[in-house]
Amino acid sequence: MLTRPTHVTFDPMGNMYVADRNNQRIQLFMNGETEGITIAGVTGITGSNSILLNQPWSIELDNQFNLYVADSSNNRIKKFVRY
Repeated sequence: MLTRPTHVTFDPMGNMYVADRNNQRIQLFMNGETEGITIAGVTGITGSNSILLNQPWSIELDNQFNLYVADSSNNRIKKFVRY
């Protein structure tokens, strides 16, 4: 379940990426699927190290499918290299 999703973006294949703010994660929903996969952050765990997020707010993909997360409570933009 999502808790306070704040932003959604899509890749060219129609896959949906969701910033799931209060779950501290980014969820990927493959085109046509109803269950998401956590691709950044750890569900329910807040932090500031290289894998944890603290209230991710917004997300963007670049042309190489690298994911950029506005990690609001950590005051940073975090880059996750293509999975």
